[in-house]
Amino acid sequence: MKWGVQVVRGNTHNVGSTSVILQFASGRYLFNCGEGTQRLSFENKTRISKLTAIFLTRVDWDNMGGLPGMLLTLAETGSQNLVVCGGHNLTHAMAAMRHFILRSDMGVGVKELRDGDAAAAFSDENIRVTPVHIYPTGYTVSAHEQGADESDAAAIRRMLLERAFGVHKAPESTDRKKREPPQPQQKKGYYGQECKEAAIEQVLQKFEQQDEDRTKKRSLSPGHSPKRSSDVFLPLATPTPCALCYIVEGPEVPGKFDSQAARDLGLKPGPQFAQLVRGQTITTADGQTIRPEQCVGPARPSSLVIIIDCPSPAYIDSLTTAHQFLPFLEGTKTAGPQKDQLMMIVHSLGPGVAQDARYKKWAARFPAHVRHMVSAPEYVPDNNPFQRHLRIHAAMHAISPHTYILPQATDKAELPLHTFLDSKNLVAPKSMMMYDIEPEPKLDESMVTQLLTAEQMLAKVDDVTPPSPHPNDGDDLVVCPIGTGSSVPSTYRNVSSNIVSVKGFGGIVLDCGESTVSQLKRFLGFPRRNYANTRIQQSYTEFLKTLKLLYVSHMHADHHLGAIQLLHEWNQATQMMDPKPRLSVLAPARFWAWLEDFSGVQDLGLDRLDFISCSDIRLIDPTAKIPIKENQKYRTAVTKLKSDLGLVDILTCGVIHCPWAYGLSLTHYTGWKLVYSGDTRPCANLVTLGRAGDKPPTVLLHEATLPDYLHVDAVAKRHSTVSEAVAMALGMGAENLLLTHFSQRCLDLPRWTTANIEAVKVARYGYVASASTSVGSSVDDVEDSATELDVDDDDIDAGAGVDFGHVNDLETYGQDVAEQTDAPNAALNAVLGNLKIASAFDMSAYAPRDIKKYRYNTHRLKQVLHDEMKLFIAEESADTVEPSQLKKGKQKAKAKKGKDSA
Repeated sequence: MKWGVQVVRGNTHNVGSTSVILQFASGRYLFNCGEGTQRLSFENKTRISKLTAIFLTRVDWDNMGGLPGMLLTLAETGSQNLVVCGGHNLTHAMAAMRHFILRSDMGVGVKELRDGDAAAAFSDENIRVTPVHIYPTGYTVSAHEQGADESDAAAIRRMLLERAFGVHKAPESTDRKKREPPQPQQKKGYYGQECKEAAIEQVLQKFEQQDEDRTKKRSLSPGHSPKRSSDVFLPLATPTPCALCYIVEGPEVPGKFDSQAARDLGLKPGPQFAQLVRGQTITTADGQTIRPEQCVGPARPSSLVIIIDCPSPAYIDSLTTAHQFLPFLEGTKTAGPQKDQLMMIVHSLGPGVAQDARYKKWAARFPAHVRHMVSAPEYVPDNNPFQRHLRIHAAMHAISPHTYILPQATDKAELPLHTFLDSKNLVAPKSMMMYDIEPEPKLDESMVTQLLTAEQMLAKVDDVTPPSPHPNDGDDLVVCPIGTGSSVPSTYRNVSSNIVSVKGFGGIVLDCGESTVSQLKRFLGFPRRNYANTRIQQSYTEFLKTLKLLYVSHMHADHHLGAIQLLHEWNQATQMMDPKPRLSVLAPARFWAWLEDFSGVQDLGLDRLDFISCSDIRLIDPTAKIPIKENQKYRTAVTKLKSDLGLVDILTCGVIHCPWAYGLSLTHYTGWKLVYSGDTRPCANLVTLGRAGDKPPTVLLHEATLPDYLHVDAVAKRHSTVSEAVAMALGMGAENLLLTHFSQRCLDLPRWTTANIEAVKVARYGYVASASTSVGSSVDDVEDSATELDVDDDDIDAGAGVDFGHVNDLETYGQDVAEQTDAPNAALNAVLGNLKIASAFDMSAYAPRDIKKYRYNTHRLKQVLHDEMKLFIAEESADTVEPSQLKKGKQKAKAKKGKDSA
């Protein structure tokens, strides 16, 4: 049976866990699922839909941060009866996800491999996994961490788990036919109402009014049967520092079938041969009984793999004295045949462990034939695995160096491998590296791709604009989109997150999707500052120490799954400061319930968080039928937040997307005003929010999930199209519009049209674009933008508001764009007036002046994306072409290029 170990990613300064997959023909087993695992699988085309089980070496966000998003994606593919295994508190962590995951037909099974539990093992037809529990020096294992947990608290956790993920079916009773994936449906309004704005806004207010009471009344008993599982408190839990190592035993290797011996016994090739190979005894026509051992050689013992997780040097003593590893070590009395079966050890090591003399001495005692995969930040280069994004980002940086920031990365390890062990069997992990265990141990790097740094990628770009001085003195407001995609991460865009650095005060995070921390480390630099970033001149750690506000717009996973890691690292970075800083968290009340539940698994520093519910600073519309009174409870926290950031006003409003979804407005004493839409359909509340106060928005950061031609999908999923976002900016009189949260289906610049903008209508205001004339300058009085900016008409891309989006045939692309850019733009300019518009990309920075200049770069940006589309299609096609055909194709292309040059 063929099987092996494939690397998903190694342990670096950027990512604090190691992920590998054990691959069999009939199953795949993932070890650790940190943030970004799903995006890496898309980048490397690793099929995650066939996962059988997931094993966590630690129940913390480093190792399980990618699990919620992965489960949501697997649910959409129809995956069922996945098993998740890990240590103490795993059931608690999974049940806590009920606040934003409800997939009751998925049947996820959770198996806690608890210390001291005789049944703490996993086995199926392919593998048997035995855990080894290790702890930091000085830690005393409590009684409740040992043995099987049959308490009432455990029963409540299992009940909540089943409500969120359904009942897991045992393998023998599972229908192996995968269920059909759920069909997309038109979303109805809350409580089944049609998706009409006025009705939804009224129901939203009812939700907001009831939310805090419902949170207070969450039940402690499953017998109360509340309407939602999120209304039931999880029993209290205590974080444990336990780390698990795994001894993985593969299947026994069958003996070789001797066909000649079978013939000598009078058998003929066919079904009888197959029965003997399967280990079945057969009876011939003349009554002779033939047993398998008469024709099949002796079976070979199964091969073994060890997965080690040693987070810090504090765990070394516990690890090196664990009795479970003694049979594999040379020179021990208990050494046995297992050491000959051991083929590979994956060393997932935290900083400082690999260079500790105790650990190196212990690792050297394993047999010489064992392959050591050393996954430690000292030995694994902190490179950028998302090469397709980096390719277009470098090309965009060449166009506008101060807007598109080159992410930090390196292709060099800090130390050479030989400083770990004196062995020829050392290897550092690389994504897609494969080590075959059976039928023959072999390292296979054929699927490994070269990972370029940003500087190396930039060197491949032909037309580079030299960076000009870009002083920050004039930029009071710089909005930095860190992730600009929607729903799930893709190779080109990560999910939603934005940061704002308020000069002289501190930082703001607006939504915090999965892998936000990893993106920020590349954007700002970690552990050293990213000197390519001239806009926010802080390292990631420095930014954390001055962070003042985390805002979460709603409870969809793509907007908040990165918050746990951010809060955990903020807590670690600031807990030694004197005085210890506090952090304001502004979010729906349900988000705080999620944090409280997960704090039983991992310390998030909740005692230093000042939580403010979005509903309690909501802008009250005087026409609302159910007004909400100001909650005095948060007045002190809001006053502190305003002081921390120099704000004169901070307001939210309910928007049309899901229950407890909000927009946000921040007004600074220096004069700027930022409005963030979150996810929403066009709605009157957001227009009112933008118009509130004495000043229109300096910048409106608005979602533009779908192009105009997918308007039906936008209505069904309660998102905005591009033209609808433009209309909303006009409706509130915004000076600048930054579009974000794009569908992962769209690799293009957004397109808006006069007709679609003017057709947008919301309650109380009617046609929004027309309503804009009552705010700020009259459209009739606005000069053309080319005159205002004192730039020649020839230098302006006439198609700045036109994308090359829905292009199925790239051969006709040039003709399509020519027709669009030659079209008259006077009507569109008249509608847009003074509004400046830009389209956001991951890890970029936009002050109002950058948005103002964006229009002059759209032609070159279009070309970058067009070239990337052609490269993407070519790469995808090459994956389906035989190597010989690909080689011939390259030779023909080279010959043609030579002829053209001649």
